[in-house]
Amino acid sequence: MLIRVLALASLVALPLFAQDAPAAPLDRAARLITVEGLKKHLGVLASDEYEGRCAGFPGNDMAAEYIAKHFQKIGLTPVGDKGEDGKATYFQAFKVRGRATRNCVGFVEGTDPALKEEIVVIGAHHDHVGKEGQPSAGRMKNKNADPDDKIWNGADDNGSGTVTVLEIARGFMEGKLRAKRSILFMTFSGEEWGLLGSAHYVENPIYPLARTAAMINLDMVGRNPTKPMDVGGVSTAKEWVELAAKAAEGTGLAHKTSGFVMPGSDHYSFARKKVPAVHFFTGFHEDYHCQSDHAERIDFANMEKIGRFGLRLLVLVADLDRRMEFSTPKPPRRLGIETEELARERATELGLPAEEGGIAITDVREDSVAFNAGMREGDVLVEFQGKKFPAKDPVGALRAQIETVKDDVDVPLVVIRDGKRVSLAARWAGKSF
Repeated sequence: MLIRVLALASLVALPLFAQDAPAAPLDRAARLITVEGLKKHLGVLASDEYEGRCAGFPGNDMAAEYIAKHFQKIGLTPVGDKGEDGKATYFQAFKVRGRATRNCVGFVEGTDPALKEEIVVIGAHHDHVGKEGQPSAGRMKNKNADPDDKIWNGADDNGSGTVTVLEIARGFMEGKLRAKRSILFMTFSGEEWGLLGSAHYVENPIYPLARTAAMINLDMVGRNPTKPMDVGGVSTAKEWVELAAKAAEGTGLAHKTSGFVMPGSDHYSFARKKVPAVHFFTGFHEDYHCQSDHAERIDFANMEKIGRFGLRLLVLVADLDRRMEFSTPKPPRRLGIETEELARERATELGLPAEEGGIAITDVREDSVAFNAGMREGDVLVEFQGKKFPAKDPVGALRAQIETVKDDVDVPLVVIRDGKRVSLAARWAGKSF
C-alpha cells in the first residue's frame, strides 16, 4: 500500500535451557518502533492545537517545527535551506497559494565510498486540510461527526504516515544502523493542494534526481487493520515485489502489492521523474477528509508493524548491490472518478447484503469514461462487468477489474441512484481515463 531481514542464526542445542538467539541489528532497531512512540507523536500532530495543519497556516508551521526538532534530537543532519547564520536547516521553503510553508528534511550519509552518492528518500506529507474558516483543500463532513467540531485533525491523513516516518528515522538512528546508500528522511507540506511540496522538491532537489535511487511514501497507514496494506507502484521497478516479501518477514504485517501508481500522493512526483517509487496505503474510510479523522480511531498496533516493515524495506533498498532500474508503468485505466468506500451502515441502508460492498462516487471528471457513461456525483457503484463488489476493499476489486477491460467494448455497470438501480455502459477507446 520488502526487506529480507538478515536470516536468524540456525538453532543449536543449548545445555539445560534454550535461550533466544541474539537479535540481528535490524531486528533490534525495528523493535524500537513502538505503539507508544507512534501514539506520542500523533497525540501532538493530530491535536486541536495544530488546527488541522493546513499548509501556509500556523498549525502547519508548528508541525514542521516539531518534525525538525525530532530530526535534530535523533541526530539527522540538516541539509535544507540556509538559516540566518549561513548554516543548513531542516527546512525547504516554498509557497502554497501565496502563503509560505516548508518541507522538512534530515539526512544520514551512507557507508559505501561509491554508493553513498546515491540517495534513498522515505517520506510522508505532514499537512492536512485545516479548520473551518481557512481555505479548504478538500474538507468534507461526516454526518455522524460532532457538528461542533470545527477542526479537521487528519490523524490518518496523514498524521499516520508522518509519525511512522518519524519512528522509522528514530529506529534507524537509535538502532545505530548503517546503510551503503545515503538516506533522506522527508516530510512534505502542500500535498493536499496538489502534491505541491513533493513537486517543489523534485524541481529543486537537494540531491540530483539522477542520484536518487528510490522513494518510499507513506500516506494513510492508520486504519483498516484487517485488510492487507497495499504497497502500490511496484511496477516502477522489478525488484519491489521481492523486496516487499523480504521486508514483511518477521513483522506479522499482511501486505499486498499492486503496480498501480496512484496519482494522489507524493510518490507520484518522484515516479514522474523516473525514480522507482512505492506507496504504503491501508485504504479509505468514512472519516477520510472529515472532521472525524481522530487519533482514537487509529490502529497503532498495525502501524507498529508497518513501521517495522518500512524500516526493513528502507535498509534493503539502501543496501542493494545494484541500483534498481526504473520501469515505465503501463498507464492504468481509470474511470475518471473520485471515490470513497461505502460505509457498512450506508450499504445496509441501500439493501446490500453483508458480503457485498459499494463505492460512493464523490466526483466525476468531465469527459472521462465515467462521465461519458452517464455516471454522476452521488451515485453508488455496486457492479462492474456483471460482478458485485466484495464488502472488503471494493475499490481494490474495481481497480483490478478495470485492468482487464479491452478497448472499444461496452462494459456494463450498475449504480444505485436515488435508491434505484441504474444500468450504464462504459467504454474505453485507446486512453486510460
